[in-house]
Amino acid sequence: MLEHNTTIPLFPLNVVLFPGMMLPLHIFEDRYKVMVKECLATSQPFGVVLARSKQAQAPNVANLYSDDLYEVGTTARITAVENLKEGRMNLITVGQERFVIKDVYPSSYDFLMGRVDPFPLQDDDDSQRVTLLVHKLRPMVRQYINHLADASGEDLSNATLPSDPTALAFLAGTAIQGPLSDKQKLLSAKSLRTLIASTVSMLDKEDQILVYMLEAYSAHQRVERLPFVDYSLN
Repeated sequence: MLEHNTTIPLFPLNVVLFPGMMLPLHIFEDRYKVMVKECLATSQPFGVVLARSKQAQAPNVANLYSDDLYEVGTTARITAVENLKEGRMNLITVGQERFVIKDVYPSSYDFLMGRVDPFPLQDDDDSQRVTLLVHKLRPMVRQYINHLADASGEDLSNATLPSDPTALAFLAGTAIQGPLSDKQKLLSAKSLRTLIASTVSMLDKEDQILVYMLEAYSAHQRVERLPFVDYSLN
């Protein structure tokens, strides 16, 4: 469990990691090879945070400021390592806890360190409202996954949805194909009610877009299959 004013290595990426979700990573930069080795040696997680600017992923982190990153991220625990040539590594990581960045500073190996506080979801007094939202969310997640399966050609009919409302919302956030800023909005939700309500709203919008794209693709395929008929304007 994170404590207040905990210092952890930060890994700015163009990805939003949700607690409980898996994130594969390929480590090839020397600075991140060192970071991962230190995390493995100390059994310490690192923090995955969405980059707000291009500078956030550039070398020389001494020029980075908190404004270059989104302030809410997720700790990542390394669960598997595949060592490759030249010290490169393939990792499997799993998101653990949300945190909020209080300050950043460079390490001596040019990866970013962050002073962070835990960022748990606040208790929600309106439990009835949350229950109603969850009942609405569950079939929406199932429908969205089915539409993703149709688009990809994968069989996801046996996919099991989490029973925990928070995990269900975070799964939906991972599955959503929309902008990273939308995913970050879900990750940054302060309460469970806000998280579920935002997820329902986002899924509704994204599913409509996905259905439209599937229908457009289907119509295109039907046109492509029409027999060619030779004709003359004379």
